[in-house]
Amino acid sequence: MSGAQLEMRDEEVEALKTLVEVAVKLKESGVLDMLRVVAEKGMELLPMIQNDVSVHRAAALADAALRAIEALKPEEVLQAKLNTQAVAECTFRALASVDAGSVKPVGMGGLLGALRDKDVQTGLGLLLAIAKALGACIRSKSG
Repeated sequence: MSGAQLEMRDEEVEALKTLVEVAVKLKESGVLDMLRVVAEKGMELLPMIQNDVSVHRAAALADAALRAIEALKPEEVLQAKLNTQAVAECTFRALASVDAGSVKPVGMGGLLGALRDKDVQTGLGLLLAIAKALGACIRSKSG
């Protein structure tokens, strides 16, 4: 085999290039290193995961979320996904833009003043729209 040469067709070369690109992206993202640890220490990790209370709690919450999602129509799932993505992005941007340790208490006067701000009005509008839909859904399930 030392003198044998490997011959590859063009589509095999392209597939190999794609495989290398994917491997590089997995390495850059850290996923490849995680997979290596799982492959090397999988049998040691399994009992730790099985006995971790946090994993059980997360699994229970994920199960509840999946059951709730199954009750939705496909178009509702899509809208919920889009809204979750938009609200999550904006929430994280908002959290990144403030220093939680320097936030001052706001009294009634400050609250009334803040209500003149268009951004505050928009945020409250979103919260009120969610509260209205949430309340209607809860009332429909209890009556």
